[in-house]
Amino acid sequence: MCIRIIGASNRRYAHIGDVIVAVIKEAVPNMPLERSEVIRAVIVRTCKELKRDNGMIIRYDDNVAVVIDQEGNPKGTRVFGAIARELRQLNLTKIV
Repeated sequence: MCIRIIGASNRRYAHIGDVIVAVIKEAVPNMPLERSEVIRAVIVRTCKELKRDNGMIIRYDDNVAVVIDQEGNPKGTRVFGAIARELRQLNLTKIV
């Protein structure tokens, strides 16, 4: 669950490429992340449409975030599913 969008003073919703502060609501057993832990994450997919400069509209089936550390490196080793191309321009190439 999103708590705060980093770098946005009073925005209500996060978009693709935004770094957020989130809390883990549900966790798998025997994982390094636990329930109710506060983490940083990057939004990589959203159900809300994203319009690109060439007129193409991108929409995904679910909302997905990748957990990152303070330096911006992903904590996991694999990311399942599609990743938006816009993350490449935002210097998040380690996630891509």
